[in-house]
Amino acid sequence: MTRRGLPRFERLRPDVIRLPDRGMSASEAAGLLECDVTTVRGAVHRFESGGVAAPAEAPRAGRQPRITALDRQVVTGLLDAAAEEGCTWTATAMAEWLSAEQDVEVSAAWLTELLRRDGFRWKRTRDSPRQQADPGLQQEA
Repeated sequence: MTRRGLPRFERLRPDVIRLPDRGMSASEAAGLLECDVTTVRGAVHRFESGGVAAPAEAPRAGRQPRITALDRQVVTGLLDAAAEEGCTWTATAMAEWLSAEQDVEVSAAWLTELLRRDGFRWKRTRDSPRQQADPGLQQEA
């Protein structure tokens, strides 16, 4: 497994655990890895109590996200398939589809932000006279 697809701290975790074990203080390791000393101490404590299987980070407080990674994969697949067919989606239409099909309530603005983070670009589409013309007449011309 490559380290490129991992979040920053997941990539740093082996070093965060290894450096203090080799004699560096937590503050020296934090300075070298450009992270906070409490991050280093927390990772070392979790590793000491749970070993390699210990979670990389402590659970975060707050509400769980409404749209999960699986939901985002479904949306990505749907958008990719639509692009191959030449169809377009609006953020509002995608949010309504998620509500109806996946039972996920998410605003169009937040969905746009999540898709932007996933590498999608949004642009305004305009109807041109060519798009409004009858395909049969276009074939004859």
